[in-house]
Amino acid sequence: MNKMFSICFSLILILIFNDGILSQENLNSREINDYSLYNTKAEFVYSEIVADSFLILVSVPDDYNTSRKSYPVLYVLDGDIAFGMAAGIARYLQIGDKIPELIVVGIGYGVIGKAGAEKRLRDYGPEQDGDAERFLDFINSELIPDINSKYRTEPDDHTISGYSLGGLFALYALFTKPESFSRYIIGSPYLVWDNYSIFSYEESATEKIGDLDIAIFISVGSEESTEKRYEPIDSLVTNIQKKNHPGLLVETKVFQGSTRLTGPPEVLTHGLISVFSW
Repeated sequence: MNKMFSICFSLILILIFNDGILSQENLNSREINDYSLYNTKAEFVYSEIVADSFLILVSVPDDYNTSRKSYPVLYVLDGDIAFGMAAGIARYLQIGDKIPELIVVGIGYGVIGKAGAEKRLRDYGPEQDGDAERFLDFINSELIPDINSKYRTEPDDHTISGYSLGGLFALYALFTKPESFSRYIIGSPYLVWDNYSIFSYEESATEKIGDLDIAIFISVGSEESTEKRYEPIDSLVTNIQKKNHPGLLVETKVFQGSTRLTGPPEVLTHGLISVFSW
């Protein structure tokens, strides 16, 4: 019995080993010139407004090329690292009919690290060393019209997803040009930026928001900083709810056991279900 087991185990090892060699040989025998995520196109788009190029990634639904339907669009900030995750989560939720089929657009820079971080600070931060106004203008005046012209989109059905500093930018868009998006997914926004200046934007946003129909999902992790994350977010949500905007639907969630770095998948999953359930 032991001898037979040893022979079988040896054969399995040989098969695995040989398969590994063959797979490696196959990989080495061909040159991979391009690699992309499933149903995804990528291109660099130059912005006259920002005077810089952005890496724009676009994922379309499975039936896009065989249907004549138009689709809502999800715009994902920090596209260099968040786009693949967002597109994958969206497809999973679509399989279960939790959300409609979406076109997912990632806004990135084509770089990660210090160079990308510097551009994030430039584009996502209002006022202090940031130029969120110009970046939002790029999205509204250049990017969205470009996407609408190239793809079959629902032209007035846009969702934005931002996390941390990206979440701060999403709030900035909500408070300054709320009509930019009909749905906002905001994870652990970095509200301490520029001495909590986002609160002044919220204070003056009442007339701009008016009776617009907007769905908002805001979340934070239970293991994040109480002083820098939880308390400011709680205060901002309270201020928004006190305004009683007739068309605003706001859902909040605290993810138990979640930290700032483990939160993004939870935010996208629950956020998409939340804003599309209305």
